[in-house]
Amino acid sequence: MPATEERVPYGAAGAPAPPSPALAPLPLPATLIGPPARGRVLVVAPHPDDESIGVGGTLAAHSRLGDPLHALFVTTGVHGDARKRHDPAHYIALRRQEAQAAAAVLGIGETMFWDFPDSCVVTEQDLQHITALLGQLYARLKPDVVYAPHAAETHSDHHFVGRAALAAHRAAGGAARLFGYEVWTPVQPDLLVDVTADYERKLAAIGCYRSQLQDTDLLGATEGMNRYRSILLPSADGSGRQRAEALLELA
Repeated sequence: MPATEERVPYGAAGAPAPPSPALAPLPLPATLIGPPARGRVLVVAPHPDDESIGVGGTLAAHSRLGDPLHALFVTTGVHGDARKRHDPAHYIALRRQEAQAAAAVLGIGETMFWDFPDSCVVTEQDLQHITALLGQLYARLKPDVVYAPHAAETHSDHHFVGRAALAAHRAAGGAARLFGYEVWTPVQPDLLVDVTADYERKLAAIGCYRSQLQDTDLLGATEGMNRYRSILLPSADGSGRQRAEALLELA
């Protein structure tokens, strides 16, 4: 009888190694000095303070360069009073005042408050409703640049608003450039914006949210994230003085 070839399974001693594909790391994010796009700007914030934490430096740069800025605050943020220090109506008014003060620091011209409740169970109907409202806002403002939370944010309100912003953008035909920013959940960015020149304004804007600073070290957390992001800047010199914001271009 003719000899038969003995089959040796992969992994066994003496077995041939399986073919190995070339490893391709994820590309490094592009780095920018200044905003990723110019023109009329809309920042969509789930709660008052997200705009300053996520893209406060980039917004300040837009303002410095003369771009008109608009800010939408989707919810009241009433559940941010974890220790129940305030009457709810007073707390909502307080957070609105803080948002307006931060907007003045960043150079945001128009602030809009939709006053939806936060930290609620969200349904598909809710998503459709907010998406439709955002579509109407896009049609009115005709923004060139939109900033919204990236949809992989683990905070439920951030995730919901990020999804709605993307859905409204697609329904509107995608005329604007849409960028996702990070607040509580780091994004895998494709853009890093060097915000060193405008960082003091960002910190001043976050400092307007005194009601939030009582319970959370927003300044320390934001400083840590933005300092960490600056490591990949081409001009990084190890001084620790530079700051960067991470963005994901969604559409």
